[in-house]
Amino acid sequence: MREQTQIRKKSLRKRLEPWAAYLWMAPTISMVLLFVMTPVVNTFVMAFSEVSKAGFLKGWNNFENFTYIFKQEVFPRVMLNTVVWVIIIVGVCMVLSIALALVLNEHFKGRKFVRTVLLLPWATSQFVFACCWKYIFNFEFGNLNALLMQLGLIKENINWLGTPNSALACMIFVGFIVTIPFMTFTLLSGLTAISNDYYEAATIDGANFWQKLFRITLPLLKPSINVTIVLNTIYVFNSFTIIHTVTGGAPANQSGTIMTYLYYLAFSRTKQGPAAALSVIGFVVMLTFSIIYMRTQMKEDT
Repeated sequence: MREQTQIRKKSLRKRLEPWAAYLWMAPTISMVLLFVMTPVVNTFVMAFSEVSKAGFLKGWNNFENFTYIFKQEVFPRVMLNTVVWVIIIVGVCMVLSIALALVLNEHFKGRKFVRTVLLLPWATSQFVFACCWKYIFNFEFGNLNALLMQLGLIKENINWLGTPNSALACMIFVGFIVTIPFMTFTLLSGLTAISNDYYEAATIDGANFWQKLFRITLPLLKPSINVTIVLNTIYVFNSFTIIHTVTGGAPANQSGTIMTYLYYLAFSRTKQGPAAALSVIGFVVMLTFSIIYMRTQMKEDT
């Protein structure tokens, strides 16, 4: 009996061996399906459905939610703000982060301290960080106006968050401070992987700093740059805390982005169907960008 039992166990193990990896992954897969895929599917369903204020589906309405979004006068402004917000933050931060990563990759006294200080804005809660800058930009008692008044640069307080363009500029500035640390340390990890043998050989050949930068550093750092651009584009595009905390899209959603306008539709106007449609639009935009960018970079590498 014991021998038969052992034989059965061995045969059962052999049968389960091809499925062992899937069995170990089953808890994680079930969690992803429950907490990630289910909301995604529900969002797509709501985007093409009529939704009550309580969140119940009333039936299909085809593309009426998308039509409602495109008819809103503020929608072009929201899309423009989103494009400006993403391109400026990712583009400028990429240049600054490469420069900072090159500096922090060198050996100098206090390097660990500088790295720690640079990481603080990213490690701090975005809500707390955005609240601090909201009060700094405050029209009546903000520290920025007080400092400029003491320096004699202005004669009266400036309403930094009072107009769409100035409010967007302030939010972009805060976005710089939050985004640069993450991009810098991502690129710094790529720099540390580059062997010093390349630079020693280039030095022997008489190459200067700029020749090393454009012919060794940047080409070898390209995989890290590509990953950083894609991840941060998605991250900045989906950024909500800074914009919602600093301005909330005011005045009249003129300084808002897709994420803050989506929140406004869903929770202030209880337009959950159009909000889901706007979410689908954002998903399609980011998916299209990621596919085009990665395919373009892969073609250049081949």
